[in-house]
Amino acid sequence: MTTFLSSFARMLFLIAVLAIANTATAQNKLENALNSFINDPELTYASVSFCAIDIKNNQIFAERFANKALIPASSMKVVTTGTALAILGKNYTFKTYLEYSGSISNGTLNGNLYIRGTGDPSLASPKMQGVPSKQQLLQIWAAAISKAGIKKINGAVIGDGSYFEDESIPPSWQWGDIGNHYGAGVSGLNFHDNLYFIKFEKNKSYGATPKIADTDPIVPQLKFDNEVTSAGSKTGDNAYVYVAPYGTEVIVRGTIPKGTGSFSVKGAVPDPELLAADQLYRTLLSAGITVSRPATTIRLFLKKESRKVIHTHTSPSLLDICKHTNEESRNMYCEALIKAMGKKVKGLGTTDDGIAAVMDFWRGRGLDMKGFFMLDGSGLSARSGVSTKIMAQIMRKMYVDKTTFGDFYNQLAIAGVSGTLKNVGRNSAADNNVHAKSGSMNRIRSYTGYVTTKSGKMLSFSIIINNYSCSGWAMKKKLEQLMIAMAETY
Repeated sequence: MTTFLSSFARMLFLIAVLAIANTATAQNKLENALNSFINDPELTYASVSFCAIDIKNNQIFAERFANKALIPASSMKVVTTGTALAILGKNYTFKTYLEYSGSISNGTLNGNLYIRGTGDPSLASPKMQGVPSKQQLLQIWAAAISKAGIKKINGAVIGDGSYFEDESIPPSWQWGDIGNHYGAGVSGLNFHDNLYFIKFEKNKSYGATPKIADTDPIVPQLKFDNEVTSAGSKTGDNAYVYVAPYGTEVIVRGTIPKGTGSFSVKGAVPDPELLAADQLYRTLLSAGITVSRPATTIRLFLKKESRKVIHTHTSPSLLDICKHTNEESRNMYCEALIKAMGKKVKGLGTTDDGIAAVMDFWRGRGLDMKGFFMLDGSGLSARSGVSTKIMAQIMRKMYVDKTTFGDFYNQLAIAGVSGTLKNVGRNSAADNNVHAKSGSMNRIRSYTGYVTTKSGKMLSFSIIINNYSCSGWAMKKKLEQLMIAMAETY
């Protein structure tokens, strides 16, 4: 009997030791993964910052160089969208108005027709679900004009973008980004995501110049300097578009695949107000409503002549816009949100005033914003710099204050499920667990969001890497392993 009890005691002791060892191993999993990550030879020349905070007790769970300010790329979007939900409210909507000046007599408008925007980034979006397409919206507008009794316009169709400043591009954006679809500027009157397609006719000969056939939609006044050449048939889109804001001279450089048929390259509309006005102008002509003057724009705020509203278009809720922005990483949408916050808080729809509103908001929430250098809303600026500690702190406050921020957690892409994280962490502890926003530019990768550990702890976290030596795909896999390690730790 004594021998049996002795053996049983030894067995219990061994089980306890193994349990402690397994728990320690699980607890050290993240620390081991971080140590391995920091010492990776392909990060020898890189700058690294990592911070994870236990949301419940507001204590740092793990960190590496958490106070170092690095370029965050699109991770900046979580700050912009989250703050917008707090400042503007989740039910906030953008309005776009059809207005006219002068008077209507016997079917003739003796005055101008205006499209007045208030910064709606989703107006006629070809990508966001739940909004009228370009064609549908133009038909709605044409019907509203006809219903108002207008059959002829002695005046012009005018795109009014004066709700925001006329500096559509943040000054710190790079010339190589401006002109491409992801570098679209923002206006008080945005249209079709400020996006157009340059349609090429492929050339069969390697090195030959493919012809530009047309654009979709038609963008008025553009003149193209086509320096594109034909590369291998499977090389994809390596063409880049260069044009100044409100410019008309467009340079296209790089390569597209050789072959037959057509090939489209995405460009940023340099003058979205004019695009909206011109598209409505063309629609009215097609509907038999004559317009005496070409489409034009207003960009600067002036004391407006008396106008009458004949139609109001309302955007989806800010909650829906922010979800689309974070899941699809929409740069222009974030710049619109920044200016909308500036307009509400400071009275001016400028990038600077929007950033000031963001900084004031978080200081008011008790955060020390030293080391937080925000130069745009989307993270496209290579001159922004933030620490992962501040990012994780902001994310924690967003999570705990659901009254102010709404369900921000569900605004983010989900690992293995949706958005930019759809192919991240599949069949691992991170799958359907990590909710985050990714960021990437040349030699820059980041993730900021939330993860639940194996023991049920909810963490807010941020990881930023600048100047790594490996490929972007390889860096993504390394960061994926860190997120899995967070999910597997206790």
